Amino acid sequence: MDANDIITLNVLIGLLLITLSFVMYKRKALLMLRALFSTRYLQQLFREGKLANESIYLYSILLYLFAFPCLIIIFFQFYPATLIEKYSITPWLLYVGTFAALMATLSLSRLLLQYFTSIFNYQEQRYLYTTIKGLYRFYNALLLVIIIPIAWYSHTPQLIFFVYIPVFIIIFSLFFIRFVRNINGVSRIHFFIYFCSLEILPYLIIAKLLIINY
Repeated sequence: MDANDIITLNVLIGLLLITLSFVMYKRKALLMLRALFSTRYLQQLFREGKLANESIYLYSILLYLFAFPCLIIIFFQFYPATLIEKYSITPWLLYVGTFAALMATLSLSRLLLQYFTSIFNYQEQRYLYTTIKGLYRFYNALLLVIIIPIAWYSHTPQLIFFVYIPVFIIIFSLFFIRFVRNINGVSRIHFFIYFCSLEILPYLIIAKLLIINY
C-alpha cells in the first residue's frame, strides 16, 4: 500500500467518522463546534455531563488517530529525513509506527493523568481538563481532515506550515487560556509540572529527533 492509498483510505474513514458524529450526535457535535467561539457553550457542555464518557468523544479520538499519521506521511514524502531514507521506511510502516506511537502516548497520558489527579486530589478538575483536551483534539482532527487531502492532492505541503500549524497554535492557546481561567483549587506549580512533562515534552522529543535526522 503506497502513500496515496493510505491517505485516500484514511480521508474516507475520517469523512465517515465525521458523518456518523453529526448524524448520530448532531446536537452535541454542533455544541462542541460552538464551544470554540463561545464560553457559554463550553459551560453548557460542562453542565450536561462528562463528555469523555460519550461516543462522540471516542469518534474524535479515532478521527485524530487516523488523520495525524497521514500528516506525518505527507511531511516525509515531500521533506524526506535521513533516517527514513537510510532504513527505507515505507509509508505503510511509517503510518503504523505513528499510529502505534499515538496510541501509546494517549494511553500513557490518560493513566498518568489519573495517577496525578488522584495523588493530589484533583478528581473534579480532571473532568474539566479531559473535556477541554477532548474538544481541542476534536477541532484538530477536523482541521486535519480538511488540510490533508488539499495538501496531498494539490502537492502543496506548504499548507502544513502556513495554515495547519498557525491554526493549531491558535486553538491550542485558546483552550489552554480557557482551562487556566476556569480551573479552581489546583496548584499552578502542579499543573505546570504535569503539562510540561506529559503534554509538551513528547512533542519536543519528536521535534528533536526530526532535526537530528535531517
